[in-house]
Amino acid sequence: MNQVPSIAGVTVTTTRRILGEVVGQDAFARALARLSTAQREEYLGAAALSWVPADLLDDVFRFCSEESGMLMERLQEEAIRRTQEELLNTIYRILLRITTDEALISRTPTFYSKTYNVGKLSSTFPGRGEAIVTLTEWPSISDLQLQGLALGIQTTLRCAGRKDARTIGKRAHDGAEFHCTWKK
Repeated sequence: MNQVPSIAGVTVTTTRRILGEVVGQDAFARALARLSTAQREEYLGAAALSWVPADLLDDVFRFCSEESGMLMERLQEEAIRRTQEELLNTIYRILLRITTDEALISRTPTFYSKTYNVGKLSSTFPGRGEAIVTLTEWPSISDLQLQGLALGIQTTLRCAGRKDARTIGKRAHDGAEFHCTWKK
């Protein structure tokens, strides 16, 4: 893989604001102070059309967790859920105007490509209210990004009206596999 795994600026700028709200501005400022000057400038300088390295975002989440005392799992769940909800209710709203489960899950690669610059997603449907979403071409995905992607898929399902949406991700040889379940 020649590209540095990166996240779209529109996602970064939304998450940046939400992280400050979730952990508080003081803890957020202390977390950013732990970044190198170059990292901090890249993170704070990100704009909607930028791409920011995923490992830099991992550092920001880790430092926010440590500086706020908030468990990483809770922080990630809150920040990613709120970010995904905001993006889905604004710029990606049109993608949610889908009625069938198959049509919704078939859009997952589109959502993914608007967020990440590496890897590919594909989906299968082993049964009603169930999908397997497979990430390939990103074997080095971090644990934080793997969990974040699972939370993003789960939030997308919920925002599209699927009840009791659950997504569990596990590492695979070439990326990850996500088992998704929901009720209509």
